[in-house]
Parts: sequence; C-alpha cells; structure tokens
Amino acid sequence: MTNQTDNLRVLLIYRRMIPSVRLCGHCQLEYLHRLGRLEYRCVQTEKLCDSVLNWADVVVLGRLDSWQEYRLAKTLSERNKYLLYILDDDLLNIPEGISSNSYYTPRRQEYVRKMIGLSNGILSPSPRLLEKYAVPGQKRFRVVEPAIDPAQFRPHEPGSPVKIGFAGSLDRAGDVEEILKETLLRIHQTYGEAVRFSFFGPCPSFAQAIGAEHIPYSDSYEDYRRTLNRLSWDIGLAPMPDSPFHACKHYNKFSEYAAAGIAGIFSDVPPYTRLREEFGLGVFCENTSEGWYSAISRLIENEQEREQIRRDSLACAAGPFSVASAALDFWEQMQTITLPTRSTGRNHYFIRLYGVLDYGASAAYYLRRNGIRKTLQRLSSAQRS
Repeated sequence: MTNQTDNLRVLLIYRRMIPSVRLCGHCQLEYLHRLGRLEYRCVQTEKLCDSVLNWADVVVLGRLDSWQEYRLAKTLSERNKYLLYILDDDLLNIPEGISSNSYYTPRRQEYVRKMIGLSNGILSPSPRLLEKYAVPGQKRFRVVEPAIDPAQFRPHEPGSPVKIGFAGSLDRAGDVEEILKETLLRIHQTYGEAVRFSFFGPCPSFAQAIGAEHIPYSDSYEDYRRTLNRLSWDIGLAPMPDSPFHACKHYNKFSEYAAAGIAGIFSDVPPYTRLREEFGLGVFCENTSEGWYSAISRLIENEQEREQIRRDSLACAAGPFSVASAALDFWEQMQTITLPTRSTGRNHYFIRLYGVLDYGASAAYYLRRNGIRKTLQRLSSAQRS
C-alpha cells in the first residue's frame, strides 16, 4: 500500500452525465487533470473496456445502480482498485410522491447499498449522507458542487420590472405548488406589472394566473446553465420542504443562482441553513406564506440591498464556490488516501458478459415518466454522449 498520488490515474464511470455526476466529481477531476495533478478519464458504462479499467488506480462510481454495474464494482474491488461512490441524494430513502421513487426499486436500492459497501470511500456534498452511510474504515470525501461558468454582472435596468423566477428539475413542481403558490398569487396582486415571473423547468398550475413565462427544462446541464444566465433574473426562489430526505440534499440552488448573478431566497431549513452556518450567506424565510411574502417583498422594494446580494453572490461563485476552489479542496482530501500498489498485470472484467440487461428496466421507467417520444430521445442522446 502507498500514499503516493503522483501520476494518479482516476477513472469516472457513469451511465449518463447528470448534474449529480458532473458536479460531484467530473468537473473537479477534469480541472485537476488540466493542472497536471492527476490523469483522468470518464467513460460511459456501455463504452468501458478492459484496457481503461486496467489503467485506473482510482475508480469513481457515478451513481451507478444496476446489477451489471454492481457486478463490475465487485470485480474491481476484487482486483484491488480503490473505489469511490458518488452519493448526493439519499437514494435508499426516497419518499413516495417524488418521481424517482418508482425508479429506485428495492432491488435497485440494494445494488446501490452493495456498491457503497464495496467502496473505499464515499464522495458527497452532504455531511448528513457521509455520517449516515460511511462505515468505519471508509473515507469521507466532502465535495462542494461548484458554480459553473459564472455570468458577468448586469445591473438592474432602472424602471424595468423586477424579474422573479424558479429554476429546477421537473421533480420540484410539488415544492413550488405547496410552498409558493399562495405567496406568488399575493405578490402578483400587490405589485402587478412591477414584477415579472418565470418558471424554468416545472410549470405550476397557477403560472397563467400570474402571467408567468415558462421555459421548458433542459436535460443538458450546459444548456440549463446558459439559459439561466441569459434570463437575467433579479430574484431566484429556492423553496425546500423540511424533511429528513430533503435535509440530505445539497445547496446547489445557491451555486446556480449565484453563478447567474441572481439574489436567492431560501427556505430556512437544511440543507440551506448550512449556507448561513458555514459562510454567513443567504436570505432565508420560514416555509409559510407570510414568511415568503415578507422576504420577496423586501427584495422587490429594496433595490440597493438586492443589487448588493447579486454582486456578493457572483463574488462567491468566482471564489469559494468556483470549480478551482472545489477541485483543489478535493485534491487536498485525496492526499489522505492509501492506494494499493499499482498492478502490472492484465485483468479481464467481463464487460460484454454483463451487457445491457438493465437497459429495458431504465426504458420502462422513462416511458412511465415521459412518454414514448421523449424516452426514445433520452435513450438516443445517452448513447451518443
């Protein structure tokens, strides 16, 4: 065993480059590779081959969850590879009512649990997940999900409406409905044409009633970030239910809004409370109609405060929440690992034997969620990426 990390070879295995994988490992490792700190490759599961697996010292499992991926992880562990599992959501405890609950069946959760158990360390932005799932002897790598491609600051145009928006995945529609509906109807009634609303991703039932613009969600994170920067919102809303599952999430909405120069308002619940505890950042409110109304109206009416929050947020995106800062922090943690001696042998990992047995199950899930046309587009896109 050795602590030597010079010329470290790191392989990230992923099925799709979803934001969880991109922000919890890929962008940090890619940056470290550009600095020359390590060698890095990322490969989709269906494009894996023995040569790249033999090449790697460290293998990062990017939220893998199927039988063949578990079998591969088991073989990698037996061949003395150092395994890290990315875990940025409590995948083993997804409540009913969240669409991914139907995907993470008990059997799929068991494969996740087994891969976590096989791993030498867990890579997560959540201290709660690390505390919950890391066992004695496992390394805990706490990473920051960085702010990617920060925008340039653009001052609010005098006399123009205050732009207020929510951006997020389609899973978040329920949070918007339950937490923000009454408040935003009241804001619209109070301020009228002085404010403009947008929803990027989910389109709540009351969107038309407040004259809101709807921007469809983009499966490409690069497109999602470019669009968010281009929208030029003044205020971004970040509602979050107060539950054990949601408390294990990350405050990535702050990073996204900050990178777009948006003043965020956050539910005063974990994980957002960590922004205040660790960085002294954020505008927070209770998850009540009155709490949200008070916070939003305050920023509508106080342009100087709102503009300063926007400037400060962009400074955070370029500083402690930058890709560089997140990557170098991860590198410091990697200096503590103990690596097996690099093997000079050639191993066979039976990649083709494991095949694509999980493809049908994934297709069935997306069919239920998105319909035939969008499912075919998603699977076709995944094969090309």
